[in-house]
Amino acid sequence: MSLGIPPFRPDGYLPEGIHLCTEAEATFRFGTQSRRRRRLIVRLRRWIELARAIGALRLLVDGSFVTAKAEPDDVDAVLFVPQNFSELVAQEDEAALELEEMFLTRQPEELFPDEDESVWQGWCEFFSRTRESDKRRKGLVEILV
Repeated sequence: MSLGIPPFRPDGYLPEGIHLCTEAEATFRFGTQSRRRRRLIVRLRRWIELARAIGALRLLVDGSFVTAKAEPDDVDAVLFVPQNFSELVAQEDEAALELEEMFLTRQPEELFPDEDESVWQGWCEFFSRTRESDKRRKGLVEILV
């Protein structure tokens, strides 16, 4: 893992690895250059707000949002929820209920829950490959929540 977001490679992807950053860094770097990016960052910032409210452990961000693509299609994210997430839902915690609804309905489709470190590693591996025919490795962003 590295701290901060490095420049894009010539192919438009981040260098391999997981790049740690703050919400402000992610917003400035990925969420201001176009109307589409500004829409996506609003979605991501809401996820960050909910993650903080439930005491989430980690938030991994991928998708064309973290590429040099001028008009990204989406922002994919994996939220590592705390062990007491189901208790928060049972207690009708508003943030937990909102996230649970997103997870159950798959709306938005880009947000995935995780509760297990080994599964987290699987997500990191999955998202660190491009969809290109050569399946080259690329970098991901982890936002400090």
